[in-house]
Amino acid sequence: MQASETTIRKLIEGSKQYVIPLFQRPYSWNQKHWSTLWQDVMELVDEPARRPHFFGSTVTAPAKSVPQGVGKWLLIDGQQRLTTTQLLLAALRDAAVHVGADSLAQKIEGQSLLTAYEDGDEQLKVLPTQGDREAFRAIIRRGTPLASRLTDCYSSFLSRLKGRKELSGDLIERLYLVVVDRLSLVGITCDEQDNPHLIFESLNAKGEKLTAGDLIRNFLLMRIHVNEQQSVFDQYWRPIQDALGEQLTEFVRHYLMKEGKIIKSADIYFELKDRLANSNPDQTKDFLADLHRHGLYYSRFIDPIKYESNQPLATALNRLRIIEATVAYPMLLRVFDAVDQKALTTEQQFEVLRILESFLIRRSVCGYPSHQLRTILPPIFDAIGGASDLFVSGVRKQLGGKRCPDDNQFFEALLTQPLYANAMRGTRLRIMLERIEESFDHKEQVDFVDSKNIQIEHIMPQTLTSNWIDELGEGAQDLHARLIHTLGNLTLTGYNPELSNQPYSVKKSVFSKSKFELNRHFDKIENWTAAEIKKRAKSLANRALKIWPDVGRIGLAIKDAVESSLKPVAVRFQGQTQAIKTWRAGTVKLLEMLETANPGILANLVAKGVLTTELTADPHKFPRSKTIVGGVYVNTHASVQELKRRLRRIAEQAGVKESDYGFIFPDNPGSNA
Repeated sequence: MQASETTIRKLIEGSKQYVIPLFQRPYSWNQKHWSTLWQDVMELVDEPARRPHFFGSTVTAPAKSVPQGVGKWLLIDGQQRLTTTQLLLAALRDAAVHVGADSLAQKIEGQSLLTAYEDGDEQLKVLPTQGDREAFRAIIRRGTPLASRLTDCYSSFLSRLKGRKELSGDLIERLYLVVVDRLSLVGITCDEQDNPHLIFESLNAKGEKLTAGDLIRNFLLMRIHVNEQQSVFDQYWRPIQDALGEQLTEFVRHYLMKEGKIIKSADIYFELKDRLANSNPDQTKDFLADLHRHGLYYSRFIDPIKYESNQPLATALNRLRIIEATVAYPMLLRVFDAVDQKALTTEQQFEVLRILESFLIRRSVCGYPSHQLRTILPPIFDAIGGASDLFVSGVRKQLGGKRCPDDNQFFEALLTQPLYANAMRGTRLRIMLERIEESFDHKEQVDFVDSKNIQIEHIMPQTLTSNWIDELGEGAQDLHARLIHTLGNLTLTGYNPELSNQPYSVKKSVFSKSKFELNRHFDKIENWTAAEIKKRAKSLANRALKIWPDVGRIGLAIKDAVESSLKPVAVRFQGQTQAIKTWRAGTVKLLEMLETANPGILANLVAKGVLTTELTADPHKFPRSKTIVGGVYVNTHASVQELKRRLRRIAEQAGVKESDYGFIFPDNPGSNA
């Protein structure tokens, strides 16, 4: 980042254009700001020896836009200042015309308002946000004025000028020189490695700040021709912006993580820049189209009741939403896309959601570290080998074993662990109690989605009263501390305020009126003792074992379990098949089929400098294992999973859809890699 003192003249001279971030808030300065600027300018005109007026700062960053016309700079901060000075300069130009100083008018326009020898909007020194462009064009190009705050600003300055009795070409020129040379600014220019979002937040103390989502949107749309930006915005960006709201930025992070890479929130913008560094406008539009499609999947994750039409899926997704299973969303984006592409079935999709719920509930109850999930879940789709008939078994295998508590661990934790210990566990506990209640399968099921008055109730209350000390007997304090938040002492009720710290006899009477099967248990219990709490815990834990079954061990027992020795017998590419015997041979064969269909495609990828770990023109780069396809060297020294990951990356760069190619297994002709 570089900072230096500058002037309006230095900022706008030459062939350059300042682009205000797309679709941002419109021009917002008002009469108060215009009057202040006018007064500052007049003081400098009246007192030529006066020190230049400090006019604030501008923050700009190179805008890697479509290669056309003038050099473009993204105006991160200083929109109001630079736009207002353009309007003042336009008023000075038109005032010069008014007094007959046509050469001065041409000078102002040619030096400070328009860039000669360019076409259309490329001529403008400042390109406002979409909502202001039409009015701004009309002012700068002397068109028919449009109702706008920009027009109000311009009219205010022009009225002040025409209202001066001594108005002349000489006064207008002195005003012009003050505006371009004696309004002092600090110009801050961001380097490629700087994060303009952070700089904007630190410098712009007033007004509406850019969000990471704003930066992402602006970065993507700036790579598309200006004439297409609005239509692309309306088609691809606006729908997901409206559907996701504040979750938009997190969606983009999860989208970038769906192949398994872990990305921090602070790195979203830079990761996006790296991925699209060499993309052309058409590739950027393809990226936006893909982002849009996945954004609609994501809307079903965060608001399934509204966006998921399949009721069983909506219910399963809503449970994952409530227990805040966002760490699984990158993986689920791949799953939902595979279903959309007909590579997985809806039944497989639903089973994956059930497995995830069991996996997360079991780990939560048993106190497994949640931070481990960040590295466990995102890479699973590729680790399995992609969509296939064996996908569900693959999920079980990946999430089972040491990663998921077995039945003994889960059962013991349900008896002894404090499930109501914090807000997160309280949320998951609510889901658990609801699921257990539903497992009784009685005819009058409660609609938990709309029943906001239903709360978790501690039978033995959190505050130990004298009545309860008598109820528990010897060692009451210790028993209370150990059992208060365990499953056996917890239920659901709509009478939580009335129950409070009441004795068990009072609570039992209230429970007898309850519609919850969970509370039928108390009908025959006369005293609520430690023994009764443990007895009820065992009963509920047995139900829990059936609701959230073991993940991997059950999956590995079924007949279609994934075998580590499973090998493909053929590959398919865009309707053609070729027999192969190994994963390595299949990978090479698919690349040969790709090259045959698109001669020179691999050499083009090498020339672009992408996929340097997969492809090279250097015969010495991959010394351990390589093969030649299309005149380039392919790195084949890798595990099966890595070979498939490399193949997927090459296909993506070549513009080949994942559904267009795959591996074929014995008795399983439809499966993908």
